[in-house]
Amino acid sequence: MALKVEVYQKEKVRPSSPTPQTLRYHKLSLLDVLAGPFYGPHVLFYPSGAGPRRHDYDELKESLSKALSILYPLAGRLKDGSIIECNDEGADFVRANVTNYNLGEFLWHPKMEDLRQLLPLDPYPDAIDPAMPMLAVQVTRFRCGGTAVAFCTWHGVTDGGGMTGLYNILAGINRGEGPTDSAGGLVVDVAAMFSPAISSISQIMLTAYAGTKKELRKYTTKRIVFSKQDIERIRNQYSQSEHHRRPSRVEALSAFLWAAVIRATLPVNPILKAHWLSHIVNFRKKLNPPLPSQCLGNILHGTYAEWEVGGGEPVTGRSLVGRVVEAMNKFTSDYLMREMQAEGGFLKSVRARRSKISDYNKGEIKVLSISSLCKIPFGEVDFGWGKPIWIGIPQTFVDLALFVDTENGGVELWIGLEHEVMCNLDKDTEFQSYVSFAHVLYESSCCLRSAL
Repeated sequence: MALKVEVYQKEKVRPSSPTPQTLRYHKLSLLDVLAGPFYGPHVLFYPSGAGPRRHDYDELKESLSKALSILYPLAGRLKDGSIIECNDEGADFVRANVTNYNLGEFLWHPKMEDLRQLLPLDPYPDAIDPAMPMLAVQVTRFRCGGTAVAFCTWHGVTDGGGMTGLYNILAGINRGEGPTDSAGGLVVDVAAMFSPAISSISQIMLTAYAGTKKELRKYTTKRIVFSKQDIERIRNQYSQSEHHRRPSRVEALSAFLWAAVIRATLPVNPILKAHWLSHIVNFRKKLNPPLPSQCLGNILHGTYAEWEVGGGEPVTGRSLVGRVVEAMNKFTSDYLMREMQAEGGFLKSVRARRSKISDYNKGEIKVLSISSLCKIPFGEVDFGWGKPIWIGIPQTFVDLALFVDTENGGVELWIGLEHEVMCNLDKDTEFQSYVSFAHVLYESSCCLRSAL
């Protein structure tokens, strides 16, 4: 049965106090601009009666107004591609009802197209409109009284860490506790370290993502859960390798997944000569001085590991974990100072990586990107309604994997692969022996759209 979402109100929420003229313009860094011209979407689900307070949407709207006074760039508008004009235009606030599902029924096997209907806007706009908000929130009530709170935050303003800062400030205000002491330091100037010294880069990125949307027609997205016990089994196996320390659960699971994806890809793309694993690293705490863990901005960088086809090496997680660990170990504070914070260093590294990829003929290299949200406290966002029972991430997954903590210490994997590759992964007995739950979120026959 198709989900029926009826939007009944849409309004602007402005900051409760005006942004000072001295803070009128917030500069985006090169990392912000390269993050992509789209919104980061998250949907948090709350059952009715789970917390001490009822789901009061008027109260949440007032709390959002107060939060925007603290995180003021989110109430601004994009100007010239690399500046947020903090003009207090406000965030979108949308109210809707689901008329044909209770929350428990919906969460049994949610689909990507249904999650998208809970969003306040299309997270992947076809054009950059200077009037579009940096933040939009939709509250959707299910028949049972449960609520979905959906956020679309412009990715050029912040990454997952910064989005969590927004959610927790908003939740704290709504609980009546007010913002944390560190809230005033959550708007930082990263542009001074990573200058966006490329003209028209937003349009370049928009063109690139338009191509990604076309590619989506060939992809399947799945949600796969690994239990804490099975992740520990993988870590224990890999700790017996040539490396001295036991790999972290993210390192071990990354190697395990990468090896399985390579095995699934080889029969589909026999002309490939190399596989790369890109792992996105949050480096807020590696800077000198370090930045707040939930500050705004895209404080991220990709580390790369490489495996070449035909080297005679077996494709197993145990054989690849050393490459993953080595790549991530390189990302130290010394590396940041030498390669990234030096004049033009980050841009040079991006261009060098693209140059290396271009050394291969078209279609001869495949990159799998992994981003980990583990230890980022999405699951702690309590508006006074209790903690969310699940978090949906209805973004586009094209050769992309996302790790999210589960409540019992496991990891939930969201991954998008080409249809044939995903079919091969489903047949991989080694991979499947560690999977405790899986279901398809998206196939190309579906139409992804928001309710608006």
